[in-house]
Amino acid sequence: MSPVVDGTNLRSDGPTGAAGAARPPLVLVHGVGLDLHLWDLVVDVLAVDRRVIRYDLFGHGCSDDPPGPRSIDDFVSQCLGVLVATTIEDTVGRTPDLAGLSLGAMVALAVGARHPKTVGRLVAMNAVFDRTADQVEGPRARLALTAAEGMGPVADLAIARWFTIDWQVEHPERAAVVDERIRSTDLEGYLKAYGLFVEGDPLMPAAAARIAAPTLALTGERDTGSTPAMSRAIASAVVDGQSRVLSGLGHLPPIEAPEIWSAALLEFLDRPNQP
Repeated sequence: MSPVVDGTNLRSDGPTGAAGAARPPLVLVHGVGLDLHLWDLVVDVLAVDRRVIRYDLFGHGCSDDPPGPRSIDDFVSQCLGVLVATTIEDTVGRTPDLAGLSLGAMVALAVGARHPKTVGRLVAMNAVFDRTADQVEGPRARLALTAAEGMGPVADLAIARWFTIDWQVEHPERAAVVDERIRSTDLEGYLKAYGLFVEGDPLMPAAAARIAAPTLALTGERDTGSTPAMSRAIASAVVDGQSRVLSGLGHLPPIEAPEIWSAALLEFLDRPNQP
């Protein structure tokens, strides 16, 4: 059985029950303009001995788009609902681990800071953090472009930023899937979420010190928006934080190099607790 959260489209993979699910559940949160299918290439590896819950953010995929503007607290409430439902459904009541990418990482960090007891381990992937005014200019320009011209131009820009030409030539099907996913995202839902992404979490970076969960800040070496320096800053701001940079990768490692990304994630999640 999958947890049920009103208005949220979820998918659950992996074993159930204490005997089958040896590891705590894992909740995955995608980035803006994407959906739960971001994790299609990695979910089988992640779900070998744990229940993996992935869901669509509000205004994305098949989740509802509640009326009115979007705030970080809306996404925190949605994620918290998934975490609580997942904990209840786990037969031994283990606290789920939480991993988010890009906007999903912003949500994960916000949840960890505001509701620290709901998260076991936290992974902030390709996360923006403590950006300068100059670093926000590009996202703000893309938000304005999308408001004026729709999803097509921002899809073109995203594919060009996220993937090298050589990678696109080697993996045309993967690039095409991401491109179509962005183009098919509801425009209003996207603008709400991307506007939030541009402005950021008003409580960060100060609130990072409230995160109690062991935290990994993971990004790609080539990610110019969610930089290695930002990941190192997250690791320094969190009480029990560490950072890791994946060599040669950009903004979507779960799609660019699923084996490398999965290995890095599992190395952190499966590490024994420190005494």
